[in-house]
Formats: sequence, C-alpha cells, structure tokens
Amino acid sequence: MRRTLLTLLGAVGAFGVLTASYATADLPNPVTTIEAAAAATVTR
Repeated sequence: MRRTLLTLLGAVGAFGVLTASYATADLPNPVTTIEAAAAATVTR
C-alpha cells in the first residue's frame, strides 16, 4: 500500500514538473512553423 501511494505521488510530481516545464518553455510561433514547413515543401 505504501509503495503504491509513493508511486502515485511520484507520478503526480513528475507530471507537475513536466507541465511547469512546458508552460514556461519558449515555444516557436505555430504560424511561423507552418509557413516554414510549407516553404520547405514547395522548394523540394
């Protein structure tokens, strides 16, 4: 029982860290990424 609770607590903690990391990341502008992908496809 204790191992299960510790595992669940660890999983929730890891999810929280990943969520905070993603929320504070400098993500590229999606429109620019799509335009760049379209331009790369056209030039091939």
